[in-house]
Amino acid sequence: MFVLISVVASRRKHQPASFIEFLQSPEGVTHNLVRVTDYLARTSPLGLPACSRVLPGGFRLTHILITILGLWLLFVILRSMIRIALMNRHYRDLFAEVTGRAVYAAVALRLRSNRDAGVLHRVLLCVFPAYILSLIIVYFVGAMIAFMFLYWGTHAVNTWHEAFFASGSALNTLGFATPATFAGQWLAIPEGALGLGIVVFLFTFIPGYQAVIRSREDNTSWLHTRIGDRPTGVALLEWCQRAGMAGDMRKVWEEWEEWFRMLADTHSVLPMLALSPSVQTGQSWVLAAAAVLDGAALAASSTETKDAESAKVCVRTGTRAFVAIADALGRASSATERGKAHPSRQKYEAARVSLSTAGMPLRSSTEQETQWQEFLSLRGEYEDALFLVARQTFAPSHGALIDLVER
Repeated sequence: MFVLISVVASRRKHQPASFIEFLQSPEGVTHNLVRVTDYLARTSPLGLPACSRVLPGGFRLTHILITILGLWLLFVILRSMIRIALMNRHYRDLFAEVTGRAVYAAVALRLRSNRDAGVLHRVLLCVFPAYILSLIIVYFVGAMIAFMFLYWGTHAVNTWHEAFFASGSALNTLGFATPATFAGQWLAIPEGALGLGIVVFLFTFIPGYQAVIRSREDNTSWLHTRIGDRPTGVALLEWCQRAGMAGDMRKVWEEWEEWFRMLADTHSVLPMLALSPSVQTGQSWVLAAAAVLDGAALAASSTETKDAESAKVCVRTGTRAFVAIADALGRASSATERGKAHPSRQKYEAARVSLSTAGMPLRSSTEQETQWQEFLSLRGEYEDALFLVARQTFAPSHGALIDLVER
């Protein structure tokens, strides 16, 4: 150190007094080596790297850049929380996207070699809780890093070690390592509030998400109870005939139209809800939706009833819901999905025979080609999105998904 001081002093013959006065100050070399380094950076022609030069106010450029980085990271975290909890639309949010993909990858890996119904149901029950807890951890770690940058960048602490403990202490509202500096104390206040907000804010919305799932499952259970655990559109129409509702099923289609609207408003905003399975093992909200859409398409195209327009509206509403959910889950190419399923004319004719046998009033057999083309058009609206959602949510491949499809 003395050699270094001598060298620098010899190169500063025009200002030795200021240098000696600095060394003799109360802080001194032994008390604050950082100040010596700052002095050398200001006065040495050799100097230090540009990022270490001291700017007006005593801040290095490095500190300013780290502070800006901390503020940016804090902004991204707050924006993500607002998008997830408050915005009524789906955003491609960085934190939510990465967390969701990580949870989905873990689930897919777990189910890769075992698709038993019991195992599938148990694993999928853990998806949404795991997603929420993982997202909270991501927010916590991100906020801790952001404030650690701010503590160090504003000179609230002198070392990264101190910045780490100061940030962790404030974020967890423990306060065991709050800096004594003015900047440190002011940073600790909003960080403690953010720490409480991350936990309370997100956990407050969990009951709301659970209410959405219960509402979804009310209709799912209604359908499975009436037509069994392998729901199909034909089975739904046959039940309506037995229940004396075949002449006018407007009420049925309007109730399911409202259900589809609820799916569009919730599952497209938070797509991880789509992975939450039905409460009862063996039931699937995706299969229930597929059966209703097929039933509505058959009713609108092939039956002689007063509710054809209501059935078409139900199909359009369900199509919009599944398209929105498919986009939120990550829609594959249209060609990829369409290559997996094509409605079968033979199965369509078999469905007409079944409905006729059950006493369902059908349109004239002379218009079968027109009816078939209309059914193809209606089913083509939702088919791609339906199969994408079914695949992404691990829905079982039976019931309405293959009832009218060539295999």
